[in-house]
Amino acid sequence: MKAAVLNATADLSVQDMPDPVSGPGEVVIAVTLAGVCGSDYSLYNGKFGVPLPVVPGHEGMGVVEDVGPGVSNVSVGQRVVIQPNFACWDCDLCRSGLDNICHEKVRLGIDINGVFARYVKVPSRYAWPVPEGIDDRTAALAEPLAVAAHALKILSPGEGDRVLIIGAGVIGLLTLLLARLHKARVTVSDLLAEHLALAAKMGAHRTFLVGGGEELEPSSFDLIYETSGAPSGLATAIGLAAPGARIALLGLPGEAHPVLTTQIVRKELTIKGSMIYTDEFPGVLELLKSGRIDPTPLISGVIGLEELDSAIRNFHAPNRIKVLVSLPGEG
Repeated sequence: MKAAVLNATADLSVQDMPDPVSGPGEVVIAVTLAGVCGSDYSLYNGKFGVPLPVVPGHEGMGVVEDVGPGVSNVSVGQRVVIQPNFACWDCDLCRSGLDNICHEKVRLGIDINGVFARYVKVPSRYAWPVPEGIDDRTAALAEPLAVAAHALKILSPGEGDRVLIIGAGVIGLLTLLLARLHKARVTVSDLLAEHLALAAKMGAHRTFLVGGGEELEPSSFDLIYETSGAPSGLATAIGLAAPGARIALLGLPGEAHPVLTTQIVRKELTIKGSMIYTDEFPGVLELLKSGRIDPTPLISGVIGLEELDSAIRNFHAPNRIKVLVSLPGEG
């Protein structure tokens, strides 16, 4: 099969590899569409420190090509989306429902070969059937939507809540779509006017360009989702949070930033971390099937596997939101 292989830091090339073979409890999926994510950019630039070579990519959907012994939840020919973080299911965290932070978690496209290939092998319990009525492009966005859905499960807005989303990337914009279902009043902030224009089209009540000459009013938001991963994101959120407000942290800053804890105490703020997802995939797929939200405006391009290296190198281009890699059948 053809696969994009990260041989070393910033060294990605399309190569021929052996097709994976299903073992007990596993399935092989013929990948149809795979999303390019910030984690792929970080891996490409050596920030994970994992052994190389590896096939990157974790956001994927496709068709079941083969099933191993003991698989009963999916069948050959079925369209599926992949939940790409595989927990051990044997530790205290997993048994308490915190499989998303399992210390033995295996990350697809980081620890093992991922979806930037014609075929990928995954445990069958992490392959979710795609309901009829969801097209491939929509299904390909199920994984990042599950990230946003987990955050809203942890801290959910009420009707009329003043919500701020810091960061208008993929996760921020998906959080916007979900928050609107709760009838919250949503403000979205970002450094890029192009991203904010899309946020406005997707239903933001207000957009705010960071560094654009205006300032958001301190202590004016009831619920804040920090999705940018900027080192100063938490400090910014604390300053903008109203007394009694709640803050959800989805971003992962690459460096530390000082935080004045006095405001946390004086305003009695609730701050929670939100790490990927636990059991959100079935609900996300049902939501997509219902048509209540449409995440496809986030798709800014569909490319071939040979264009992946350029897409990752230019990950932060202003007009780029979500790029999908199309992997049609070979031969």
